[in-house]
Amino acid sequence: MSRENYTRRQARHHDERNYHGDAVKLIRGLDKYQLYELYEIVCEKLKRGSTEKREKELLAVKKVIEDRKELDTSRLYRSRQGRSEMAKEGARGEKAGRTTVHRKKV
Repeated sequence: MSRENYTRRQARHHDERNYHGDAVKLIRGLDKYQLYELYEIVCEKLKRGSTEKREKELLAVKKVIEDRKELDTSRLYRSRQGRSEMAKEGARGEKAGRTTVHRKKV
């Protein structure tokens, strides 16, 4: 066989795993507060680089948690977006609260 006619075959990985089903099994026994904590962890892990397989797992868990009816969507949004710039500065700002002690005048 001549080199001109040779075409290299590349291995293609076909993934038949049910990520959604695995995610449903994972969160089955968790209560609301554990789901919120898991959602925060998943969002943090998704911000970092990971393998394609790991990213599919995390996205499936995130989607299943977002589809739950009993969870507060605004709380999930806050977990995903983080605190606003104004809230970050106000929490530990220099002029947060009273800076001078109030003394009774005699």
